[in-house]
Amino acid sequence: MKKILLFLLFVLSSLAVSVQAQSVEGKRVLLLSPDMGSSASLQEFYGSLKAELRKTGPVTIFHENLDISQFPQETYKQNLSKWLKEKYRVQNPDLILVFGQQSLRYLLQHEKNLWPGTPVVFALTSDIDVVQMNLPPNFTGKVLRANFSNVVGVVKTLFPQAQQLALIGNAPGPDTNKTFLPSRLSGMADNLRVQDLRGQSVDAVKDALSNLPPDAVVYQGLLAADLATGRSSGSEFLAQVIKSSMRPVLVDDAAVLGTGPLAALSFAYAEQGRETAELASSVLAGKPLRQEILSSGFTPLLDKNQLLRWQVQPGQYPSGSELRFYTPTVWEAYRWQLIFTFALVLVLLIAVVVLIIERRLHAHAVDASRQVLGQITQMNRKMTASIYNEAIGHELMQPLAAILSNVEAAQIFLKRDPPSLDLVQETLQNIRRDNLRADELIKNMQGLLTKSDTELVPVEVNWLVRKVLHFLSIEAKVRRISIKEKLAADGMIVSLNIVQMQQVLVNLLLNSMDAIDRKKGRERSITVETMLYGTDHVRISILDSGTGFDEGVERVFESFFTTKPEGVGLGLWISASIVQAHGGHIWAENRLNGGIMRFKLPLVRSE
Repeated sequence: MKKILLFLLFVLSSLAVSVQAQSVEGKRVLLLSPDMGSSASLQEFYGSLKAELRKTGPVTIFHENLDISQFPQETYKQNLSKWLKEKYRVQNPDLILVFGQQSLRYLLQHEKNLWPGTPVVFALTSDIDVVQMNLPPNFTGKVLRANFSNVVGVVKTLFPQAQQLALIGNAPGPDTNKTFLPSRLSGMADNLRVQDLRGQSVDAVKDALSNLPPDAVVYQGLLAADLATGRSSGSEFLAQVIKSSMRPVLVDDAAVLGTGPLAALSFAYAEQGRETAELASSVLAGKPLRQEILSSGFTPLLDKNQLLRWQVQPGQYPSGSELRFYTPTVWEAYRWQLIFTFALVLVLLIAVVVLIIERRLHAHAVDASRQVLGQITQMNRKMTASIYNEAIGHELMQPLAAILSNVEAAQIFLKRDPPSLDLVQETLQNIRRDNLRADELIKNMQGLLTKSDTELVPVEVNWLVRKVLHFLSIEAKVRRISIKEKLAADGMIVSLNIVQMQQVLVNLLLNSMDAIDRKKGRERSITVETMLYGTDHVRISILDSGTGFDEGVERVFESFFTTKPEGVGLGLWISASIVQAHGGHIWAENRLNGGIMRFKLPLVRSE
């Protein structure tokens, strides 16, 4: 049941969306505009409006240019109404968009004869005129707050000493969005003396502008025609105004900014177009029409070059104004980026200095640590060597006693008559053999006691292991411990310090022997293994039958940590330090009936 209800809700919502889409699709919209279709600002408005309307779906847009300001005769308006009614007799519009107060007045006058009851949305219309109109219920739209007080406020902000304003442009009737009623002009007499030159001929305007006092400012509204001489474009008229007037000029049209005017009191026409299209789309979609009048203010656009020319200071710029034609300095354009960059560079410099100091301190610490480690290693070797004194002394007694016996025998053989030279020769060979054996023992002890340097040489791992096992064979015999070799094939070459690595093996083997002694079990054996570990390391393992490790298996290589009552906790720490200095890793493990010490070293090559 629940699934059925969800399905029905989904179907109903889909139908609602479909109905709403169809409510906009196929609608016809008629645009009624004044005669300023060539204005760049109005073209921007129309382009934004049409693009936004088409986003709602396939909408048919018709556009009619009324040209009422050029042809104000009543007969023209009557004939225009008849023509529009006949033209759209079959394709009646579903919505009418009307722009400018003159177009709105015309539609109010002829709406009942043309499209009675059709929804109307108006825009670009002066709020003053809309207030005076008695709009029917099917009218709604947006107005422009373009009161004359706004213009006076901008002028007084830019030029606080200004006393006169020359007003030029269309006659008050044909003006598109600023009618400036006489009552409004007279109301501003306390702030500025207004010289109304609208609707006059070009020559009359030029004469008046050439005689303006130094405290005057010129404001030009929209211009469609010179009533005295005929049609004239706004740009041509503006060029003559700029040439005739020695005072700053403010204009209505933002498109002419940069050709001489100081400021343009412009509306955001693209935004106006989008907002008007959104209002029209809601009406087309069936939203109830409310007689809601929305208003929009203008933005003062300032020409930076003209501001510099007329010496207008930044503190005199109107609130919310926007600068044009101004190339800011690097500091003005990227102030925060530069501050951030400088701060970042400063932080990096400090970090570099700190790192250099830290590196030097670290280098000194490493050198000091190496010296201490070398001294401790040397002490450890001497301590280890002292353990062997008795065993080595016992071992040296044998070759020395044999040498002494052979010397006595040789003397006896020489006293014979004749001397037994063959026996003497054999005795001398025995003396040489015993002498070499004693020499090897002494050299091994000397190598253990000699302070090592940091020189690294390539060494075959198995050779090093055998050398250490041979050296410790005496100690193993004394302790009755058997040492087994389980070595991989020869040819594993490692770069190391021979004496230091010998010390590591000696420390690990002695540690295993001590563990076996503490256990006091029957099995007393140590197995030394070597093997390839991965592709670029060799692993050396020492397996013993001793006590193994307690909970502290992971701490056995810490300094001053020991499980032996007589230990000081430095032997394994020194071994770990040496292995790590060679780029290796050392660890300990427990096994059944014993423990394991392992360490790995990077291979130079494996043959």
